[in-house]
Amino acid sequence: MSEKKYWITSGMYTMLHRGLDFVLGFLGFLILVRIFPQSTFGTWVLFITITSIVDMARNGFIQNGLIRFLVGEYQQENANIQTAALWLNTALTSLFIILIWVTAPWLKSFLNAPSLAEILRIHCYILPVLIFHTHIMVVLQARGMFKAYFWAGIFKSVPFFGFIAVMYVLEKPLDLAMLAWVQNIAFVIATLTALYQCKEQLFVSKYISGKWLKNVFHFGKYVFGTNLVSMLGNSLDKFLLGALLSPVQVAISNAAGRILNFIEVPVNSVASITYPKASETAQKEDFKRMKYLYERSTGLMLFMTVPFFIIVMIFAKDIILLIAGEEYLESVLFLRIIIVIALLKPFDRQAGVFLDAMGKPDLNFKLVFVTMMATLIFSLILIPTVGLYGAAIGWVSAVSITVALKQTIIHRGLQARMWASFYYAWRFLPEGFSLLRSKMRQ
Repeated sequence: MSEKKYWITSGMYTMLHRGLDFVLGFLGFLILVRIFPQSTFGTWVLFITITSIVDMARNGFIQNGLIRFLVGEYQQENANIQTAALWLNTALTSLFIILIWVTAPWLKSFLNAPSLAEILRIHCYILPVLIFHTHIMVVLQARGMFKAYFWAGIFKSVPFFGFIAVMYVLEKPLDLAMLAWVQNIAFVIATLTALYQCKEQLFVSKYISGKWLKNVFHFGKYVFGTNLVSMLGNSLDKFLLGALLSPVQVAISNAAGRILNFIEVPVNSVASITYPKASETAQKEDFKRMKYLYERSTGLMLFMTVPFFIIVMIFAKDIILLIAGEEYLESVLFLRIIIVIALLKPFDRQAGVFLDAMGKPDLNFKLVFVTMMATLIFSLILIPTVGLYGAAIGWVSAVSITVALKQTIIHRGLQARMWASFYYAWRFLPEGFSLLRSKMRQ
């Protein structure tokens, strides 16, 4: 596949997958926020936050290392690499099952969320199945099979949203335990679909290679730490609002957070298709090419996030009224504060991607840890004094500090310039309009 075709094809299917996944999740949010009272919805938000942290940590433990080794010069040891990744994923998932099961009652009390322990333990039953789902999705990404990745991915969100929509239309009663069990069923469907899409790319060795256990573990431990700490940092506002205030404030902040999550679709899509190429380029030590990839991919992200930032700043109140109603108007100022992250996220995300690709996941981990600690310190100071909005100010301040540090390191390593990313973002305007016109003529 030519490089141009790779970027177009992979970009289209990755964007479709993440876009559809986000849209269905957002529509589900619109329904649930109208079904549940704020305290119940806040409990569901805490549940989703905790399970997402676990999922991102498990995924990070094997994803970047597995992709790096499968696209490198070690492809002849495919079976040994995949077997090592599966065993490591199984060990980590087992630890998470024990941790969640044991700490669920404490989390219920700490976060003032009475139903949280029950639904967390329900989620534990599906985690063994997710070992295989995670592994398959990473293999598909490593092989550049983005069409299969799309189909394997959406079967997680489609059945779950379908159930919520049907229950809402039929006006049937819905509780958190039922939602958790239906989510488990959706994960089973997604795993079976992923297995069908990837069956020819799965290779398992009869023996466990100590060499590859060590290689995947030592690369993955930093990415695991990075993902875990990153998700904790991004979620600290919810946990601290739940602990220091109540799940009602969690629900209010989540209404604003849902809007900000729109940028995750283009940002994560570009990051997903950039990493394999950046990793391959880094192994060839073509740093001039890496500089170009970094500036252009970050520019592509900014091309999509800057207009979003402007629109949300102007129409924040109307957006909150539309998606959540007058009950959530406290979210307006919260949204206007955190939307600044739309300008920072491209640099934060791509700097991390390229540090991993350059074989420096340990440095990426340290920088993400700085973000988490800064968020914790700012939030502990600001939430008791400013309340709900203190969480937003603390989060934006912490991300700003980390972006400044990451850009300094990336500039020293690749000579990449921050302003060049804005230049590429501007250049994407005529390219985007040209592509749109050509599509309309077809």
